[in-house]
Amino acid sequence: MELGRKLLERYGLTHSKRLGQHFLFDRGILERIARCAMPLSEDRIVIEVGPGPCGLTAAILEICKPRRLYCVEKDVSFEKLHRDFAADHPGKLEFIYGDALDIRPQSLTSNQNFSIIANLPYNVGTKLLTNWILDPVGIGKMTLMFQKEVANRINAAIGTKAYGRLSVISQLFCEIERLFDVPAGAFYPMPKVDSTVINLVPKRTELTTDDINRLQNLTENCFQKRRKMIHTILKSKYPEPVIKETLAQCNITPTMRPEEITPSQFLRLVRHIFRDLALIKN
Repeated sequence: MELGRKLLERYGLTHSKRLGQHFLFDRGILERIARCAMPLSEDRIVIEVGPGPCGLTAAILEICKPRRLYCVEKDVSFEKLHRDFAADHPGKLEFIYGDALDIRPQSLTSNQNFSIIANLPYNVGTKLLTNWILDPVGIGKMTLMFQKEVANRINAAIGTKAYGRLSVISQLFCEIERLFDVPAGAFYPMPKVDSTVINLVPKRTELTTDDINRLQNLTENCFQKRRKMIHTILKSKYPEPVIKETLAQCNITPTMRPEEITPSQFLRLVRHIFRDLALIKN
């Protein structure tokens, strides 16, 4: 920790509250994250988001030995540190400055298979994950650190308080492995919450863009009213005959609440509703 803080002082750097920055300097934890990312996707290309002072970057280079590592950083104040770090690893690194929310990982490399490894900023972690799992082309595996509460929601079981829209979308699109927790005291500055590292491997799906958009809209609508019965939620948007037929086909009892409906049932619900609506219109 002390060495990391001295590094920041040497370059005149500090953390940004606006960007949700909490730096991790514990070498043992950083190396453990890198080991959890192994094996890399076959092209051995890695994308890291938010490298900051390059603690995780160094661990990725040492443990994972990628052929190429692309680092996306929003905070340009780290540019001098990054230049010096890259000079010690010629031909291995490329730093891209911009908002990761506006950058498709696929645009950074022509390779068709890559890994994402990141200690995600707390304020954008959920949005970044949603972007990636709904546009997974080329992503072989993601090894990501979130605040613990977000990780709990990603991997939540049905019927629990943590189960919600993020759980449904994450579990539909990815195989999820919860790895280990990281205490708040390991970070500088220390956040108010612990963090959790998880692996996500995108599943192969045949969902269309329409399927994905409808799924997002339906789950958002349902979990905004999570204490209401599914029949009550749906009847404000769809005709009664469609709702009745759809729920029966999906093995969903009309009195069930959103937190009792599995991810696969939500997907069937979307497909049946819009198929039945199309039949009615025709």
